Amino acid sequence: MKEKRKKQPNPIALTERDKAIILVVYENRFLRRDQIQKLFFSDTSLPACNMRLKKLYEHKFLDRLYKPVAVGSSQAVYALDKKGALIVAKLLEMPLSDMNWSRDHNRVEFLFMEHTLAVSEFKISLDLALVKSTSADLIFYQRGDKSLVSRVPDPTGKKKYLVVSPDAFFGIKDFAGNSYFFLEADLGTETLSRFAEKIIAYKQFWKLGQYSQKYGYKNFRVLTMAESDRRLTNLIDATRKAGGKNMFLFSTFGEIDRLTPLGRIWLSPLSNLPINLLE
Repeated sequence: MKEKRKKQPNPIALTERDKAIILVVYENRFLRRDQIQKLFFSDTSLPACNMRLKKLYEHKFLDRLYKPVAVGSSQAVYALDKKGALIVAKLLEMPLSDMNWSRDHNRVEFLFMEHTLAVSEFKISLDLALVKSTSADLIFYQRGDKSLVSRVPDPTGKKKYLVVSPDAFFGIKDFAGNSYFFLEADLGTETLSRFAEKIIAYKQFWKLGQYSQKYGYKNFRVLTMAESDRRLTNLIDATRKAGGKNMFLFSTFGEIDRLTPLGRIWLSPLSNLPINLLE
């Protein structure tokens, strides 16, 4: 049963960690309790994490949602709330109206929430891996939104255009230079033919120079995360048939969690040997 907010919760003094939690929830839109714990409470107990998140919820800095489950209870999912939005606006030194945020944005279909949480999981794994890296740093990371959407001509002529709509866009720098990536989180809900259209769209985006014109960079790679080895194999096969080559890399959510996004976990349509992102 969902716990209700107290009408008059005990006073709270926001810490720098509290502000960082509120900001990262805003940046990811949704985060599970365990994801927040990985980032901010790795050196403390689970009860301490739960207690602090409860206070942020009670004071309306964070909203709290629960996914419906058939048996038992689900883990809490956190989103931004009214007072949290004011904190973010102050931290980012921007008007609240420019944040494009509303509490209504927290009410979404649960499949959309699951997809958003999957993208957030990648970002968290990447952040933690980069903290431990001695050679790689994040240049930027942008969660998917309308600004990342582009249209490209359909080379088959079957449609007026194809859409490039990544789940995230980010850059990493290391001793060899800068590398840029689009991210796709695949939950197995779309057909392989629809996925093949994505591959063709990304190829056109690069081939026609629209990518360079929009972002000012020369090259990019597309990273796709799959839920299972079987789905991974099917996606790679669909990519190969669509003419996709080394621009496209694939791994599973499990491998990303086990070895981090910087591990040798990525497969291309041209090789069965896993490589590192930055190779």
